[in-house]
Amino acid sequence: MLTVRLPELSLVAEVDGKIVGHIMFTKAEVGDSKVLVLAPLSVLPDYQRKGIGKALISEGHKTAQRLGYEYSVVLGSEKYYPKAGYVPAETFGITPPFDVPKENFMANKLKAEASDVSGTLKYAKEFGIE
Repeated sequence: MLTVRLPELSLVAEVDGKIVGHIMFTKAEVGDSKVLVLAPLSVLPDYQRKGIGKALISEGHKTAQRLGYEYSVVLGSEKYYPKAGYVPAETFGITPPFDVPKENFMANKLKAEASDVSGTLKYAKEFGIE
């Protein structure tokens, strides 16, 4: 059974001691492969468009790589996430467990030498998605 708890992949951004952003990655599966799901990513409105979200994603990816994860999946803006290296998940053989526009269901191959994956993403049980 999957669990969500990954404290190493729950990061905050601070400016002058004030928390202005947060990102979290959770465990998921694609077939027999362990992957991550990026959700949520949030930045306070006054601090948006200053690179904070991108910095959180970048740091999260570095940590994920150190922990041995090869892929990160996100359901989000097709205009924002490609700037952080995300492409349609179908590129890697990853399909969503529900109907969603393919341009919004994306993945990032965190390691160049990552194993091939193929199958439907299985979210952690805490998401309530079967």
